[in-house]
Parts: sequence; C-alpha cells; structure tokens
Amino acid sequence: SIDEADQAVIGIYSSFLSAALYSGYLTLLPDIQTDLVYAVNGYSNTYGDIWRWKDILATNGEIEAVYASLYAVIGRCNFLLDNAEELKKKLTDDDAIERLAQYCGEAYFARALAYSELIKLFCNTYENDAEAQSEPGVVLRTHYYSDEPIERATLYDSYQLVIKDLERAAE
Repeated sequence: SIDEADQAVIGIYSSFLSAALYSGYLTLLPDIQTDLVYAVNGYSNTYGDIWRWKDILATNGEIEAVYASLYAVIGRCNFLLDNAEELKKKLTDDDAIERLAQYCGEAYFARALAYSELIKLFCNTYENDAEAQSEPGVVLRTHYYSDEPIERATLYDSYQLVIKDLERAAE
C-alpha cells in the first residue's frame, strides 16, 4: 500500500542514522586522518591504526561498518524501487500516485548518495573516461532480489549509475 511505501522511505532515512554513517565513522575517520584530531596523554589508542595510517585493512571494524551501512541504505532503496511499479498498477488515486513518485525520487536520491560515498571512499580518483573504464569501481546492485554476480563494476559505470539515479530523482 502507499502507507507501506511511506514506511519504506522512513526506513531508508532511518538507515542513514547508523552509527557508522553521518553521525559516526563516515565523518569521524576522515577527520582523524586529516589531522583534525590529535592523540593526547591518556590516549587509549582508540582508532590508533586510522590515526597512524598503519595497517588499515578491509577487516577493520569501523571501515566494515561504513561499507555495510551504505549497502544497507542501497538495499532498502532497491526494495522500494523493485516493488513500486507493482504498487503503482494497484493505485487509483492521483494523490497516491504522486506520493509514490515522490517516494521513488527520494529512494533514487538516497541510493545515489550512498553509491557516491562508496565511490569516494573505496575507489581511486576519476581522472578521465578512458582510465575510468578500466579502473575498478564499486559493486552495483540495482535490485533487491537479484542473481547478478557480485563483482566490482568499472569506475565509469559506477559514476554513470549515480548520475542516472540523480536524473531519475529529479524527474
């Protein structure tokens, strides 16, 4: 129903409240690495590997949390978008159809934001189209239920999805 779609959008926004995202590691860890935070006497070595730029591995719990939380946002967006077309067929009220379009726009924007953060954090800089087509990007998932192989797309394709989602959100 349209009320369930509303709840799905609330779920997308609530996933941004993760302690790993904008109120946590996603903003804290770059601050530590850019020397906006200093170790002092009594420093307990919390985030020590990040502060020292030493042994920052994919198994680091804080980094895993950011990665997983961004893909959780993407999953929630995909769930809403995958079910929106079927719901639209059932709707007869113009206001409800408009609300659903608004919800889909918000989901496309949230997905673009999550992917852009993943690209910024886990990919090399986009230099030009030729290099970007051979540079690894992020794993692109556009459906909640999918048999697509889980492999990194190119950096070019990653940015193209972000742009496409932003265009859909603007519609």
